[in-house]
Amino acid sequence: MKLLKTFVILLVIVALFGGAMYGLNLYTGPIIEKNNAGAANDKLNAVMPGGTGYEDITATLSDLPASVTEVHKETSGLGYVILCTAESSYSTAPMEITLGVSADGKISGVEITAYNDTESFDFRAKDPNYLTSYIGQDSALADVGLVAGSTFSSTAFKNAITEAMGILIANDMIAAGVKGDDQILTELIATVAPGFTKLTEEAGIGNIQKILTAENGTGFAYIVKSGDATVLAIVNAMGVCKVYNVEGADVTAENDGVVTEVTAHAATKPNKFTDDLTAKIGRMMEGAADITPVALDTFNTVVSAASFTLDGATYYGFYARSIGFHQMDVFFVIDENGAITKMDAKQFIFDEEYFMAFGGMDVGAYKDGFVGITGETFTGDETIIATATMTSNAMKEATQDAFDAFNALKGGAQ
Repeated sequence: MKLLKTFVILLVIVALFGGAMYGLNLYTGPIIEKNNAGAANDKLNAVMPGGTGYEDITATLSDLPASVTEVHKETSGLGYVILCTAESSYSTAPMEITLGVSADGKISGVEITAYNDTESFDFRAKDPNYLTSYIGQDSALADVGLVAGSTFSSTAFKNAITEAMGILIANDMIAAGVKGDDQILTELIATVAPGFTKLTEEAGIGNIQKILTAENGTGFAYIVKSGDATVLAIVNAMGVCKVYNVEGADVTAENDGVVTEVTAHAATKPNKFTDDLTAKIGRMMEGAADITPVALDTFNTVVSAASFTLDGATYYGFYARSIGFHQMDVFFVIDENGAITKMDAKQFIFDEEYFMAFGGMDVGAYKDGFVGITGETFTGDETIIATATMTSNAMKEATQDAFDAFNALKGGAQ
């Protein structure tokens, strides 16, 4: 009987305690949920001042690029917050970005919540005001440039912002910003002259409104007034020029005056690439004769090309300047059939202490691995150097550009 009473008392205590906890959960549950929502909103409010609440509308939108992970609509009508990512050749993982865009299509705030690019190329350290330059901009990003010394990282960041705002435009949530001719032509450079990297700007002369010089020496880009129009003129390191209008059409034939003006300017800049290639061919291919420079209408990383003869056969030399961890100088000799005979570079690995897992490389074996490769058999895997991703990417670009230059040469483009 005593045992039964004890058991009953225990049941009563458990019931009372359980009821109390249930009541407590009824009271505290909504508070915890509200606090969690508030913490999540803090991240969104940081780029949307005055925000009161948000609705996740990601699933309702079409054509989302891989860089956009979430889109939230501010419930009082202030605008939108987009979570997106950016990745450059220096990334260990995608950069995570939170972007606020007002209902009238202007950037209200932008923050990097995770920066996974190489610290030495962190554009926030090189230009503390860079993120601020985005505030108030529409999708044209007319007044936003890139950061010197962090070109790849800041380009990846800017492209991510452009893609994020493009989603709002594509889904009729904001109006697109209007780009001027100067901006359209400047942005065209990356398409028509992909080898022109790390552009620095200087004031124009005469009809030339703006001069842009590729830091890797691959060429020059000019924004030029031509009658009532504004055009883009590009000149590669071999002195060949092409001219484009704002629609991206090649209008070189109709702009002789522009060609004359910009090539004259480019010719005033020092250029030792032809001499360097000639000397390199002599060292790589003992007995090479009749070394003749060739000017190609390619606008990639190839800065010099030449033909030469050896033992009755004709060969072609190419000098490419791609950018890995630092500037690279890569030389190729390609035979008449389009196969690499020899490849060499001034330097493959920079700052070996940076590569924590770098165990060295057999340079001779690496160079020999290129012999016999053609444009048709090249896969890119031949360029891989373990743990040296940036150098591997630069070698891949240089090799592909050499093959493209060979094809242009054999096609008669001189």
